[in-house]
Amino acid sequence: MKNSKSKIKYSDFYGLRKEKFEFLKSHSVKNTKWQNLEAKEPFCFFVPKDFRLEGEYSKFISVKDIFEKYNAGIATGKDDVLVGFNKQDLTTKLSIRDKGLFEITMQNYGVKKDLVKRWRNELKNIEIDEQIKKYNYRPFDDRFIIYNQKILQRARRKIMDNFLGDNLGLVMMNNSKLEIFNEIFITNFLSDKHLIGHQSYVFPLYLYDQYTEQKNCSVAMFDKLDKPAKRSNIKKEILEMLKAKYNKIIKPEEVFNYIYAVLYSNKYRKKYQEFLKIDFPRIPFAKDYKLFKELSKIGKELIDLHLLKNRKLKKTTAKFCGIGLNKIEKREYNKKEKRLYISENQYFENVGLEVWEYYIGGYQVLDKWIKDRIGKNLSAEEAGHYLKIIESLQQTIEAQKKIDGLFLKL
Repeated sequence: MKNSKSKIKYSDFYGLRKEKFEFLKSHSVKNTKWQNLEAKEPFCFFVPKDFRLEGEYSKFISVKDIFEKYNAGIATGKDDVLVGFNKQDLTTKLSIRDKGLFEITMQNYGVKKDLVKRWRNELKNIEIDEQIKKYNYRPFDDRFIIYNQKILQRARRKIMDNFLGDNLGLVMMNNSKLEIFNEIFITNFLSDKHLIGHQSYVFPLYLYDQYTEQKNCSVAMFDKLDKPAKRSNIKKEILEMLKAKYNKIIKPEEVFNYIYAVLYSNKYRKKYQEFLKIDFPRIPFAKDYKLFKELSKIGKELIDLHLLKNRKLKKTTAKFCGIGLNKIEKREYNKKEKRLYISENQYFENVGLEVWEYYIGGYQVLDKWIKDRIGKNLSAEEAGHYLKIIESLQQTIEAQKKIDGLFLKL
């Protein structure tokens, strides 16, 4: 501060409204217990922060400096119209040829008249089916979207076009909104801007320049392009730095997996929680190659768990039980029974409390998935999918314990 005599003081009070009013009546500036604050640049926070580890944390490398390109996920502007649980229903909804019926249908969804007109002019001239793509909407909740920049509010094509080919992406936020950071997930398709909560950013593993350089190319035309070459989105200087550090050639995939493992360490999250609330995470790289390799291996296992591709998911400890139509009428967790009831007679059993309460970003994973399907009948495939999610979360908790053990050696 320019005026060295100036001081910033802080105080807070938590309680019910009545208690707050009583506090204000009985306290003034003079008799309130204040805490002195040091407003440090560049952020100058007006709340207490513990920055004792700042020197250590600042030596780590930000994910912004590890990856060449990243951006927020897709913003549809109208999820209930442009995102669907299955491809056929979404295609049918958007393929109404009769002008009057199309306008009435869209207006029933609350779509503004100017948008209805713009959408119709675009949709009537394209093969809609070709533009319906798989969509990572929420954790473990894949849906479908019409991927068309003239329809979507923000298509984010410079990043999302890279997912028209085989790819993976780290999904995280630029600052944690939670007491303890947990805003990290994986994507392998087009992704929603709220995939893990507030504003979800996607860091692709690969870049397909042949896709992203086709500025005037429609999405449907990408399938007709020659098989494009992919390149790493992890910067060359990072790979070179790690090569020099470990005296080994390091693959982009190893770095990607390693980052995922580190960001799932509860010890990392707790230790650096103040800094994770400010900006994208910074990554500490292991001192030796053996430790780097161990964490990278666990990171790969975690990624496969979260994509529901891990072999450990072939057998699930949870079961879907009871007799009925598989209709989700409620979501009621019984802690004592370790059961999640979806109706009076049907439930998922062997669901531990820690698994039930597991959060990824702003979402309590199991609750969110069921909540979004209230009133629907679960197919056998969907019930099986949910069982895999339960098992995946249980295996994630176990993997995090392993990571924490290795993190202490960093």
